[in-house]
Amino acid sequence: DPVPQTTSRAATAAEILAYKKVENRVKPVATTLPEHFRIERRTPSDPLAALPPLPHHPPEFTPGIRYTTERKEAMQVNSDGFLLPDEEKLVHHMINVHEDAFAWDESEKGQFSAEYFDDVVIPTIEHIPWALRNIPIPPGIYDRVIEIIKAKIASGIYQASSSSYRSRWFCVLKKDGKSLRI
Repeated sequence: DPVPQTTSRAATAAEILAYKKVENRVKPVATTLPEHFRIERRTPSDPLAALPPLPHHPPEFTPGIRYTTERKEAMQVNSDGFLLPDEEKLVHHMINVHEDAFAWDESEKGQFSAEYFDDVVIPTIEHIPWALRNIPIPPGIYDRVIEIIKAKIASGIYQASSSSYRSRWFCVLKKDGKSLRI
């Protein structure tokens, strides 16, 4: 097997030898977490009670609202031929029945149900807010970065903020060498 080629660049000497002064380091605070900040998981009802029974003879595939024929082909459920034909039908049937549990793009992603988890509240202590400047976005990927950000806003992952904080962020290429991840 040939060694796969990486698409990432090598770190420069300045990046490897970067030094953070002692006065600039982040200093953790020794304290205990107040009780009202603890995350509690609840199980209000048996989640398995509403599951439909598995059919003994699964039906032929019929496209659903989200689980379409194109997505079925892209899943490659039995690409190595390990499953029997009825087992493959059963897998596609179960994916079709529970198609809302799968997300094929950002707009289909969901959130944890408030029935099971409260919203996360992050405890803080009195401090001066930080506003770190971001590195510039290269002009060649600027439009793609804006598309990604708009998609994340539309899906509810990113929300508008009037916070006095600003943290650094950056883009990296995914393993396919074309897609970006923020």
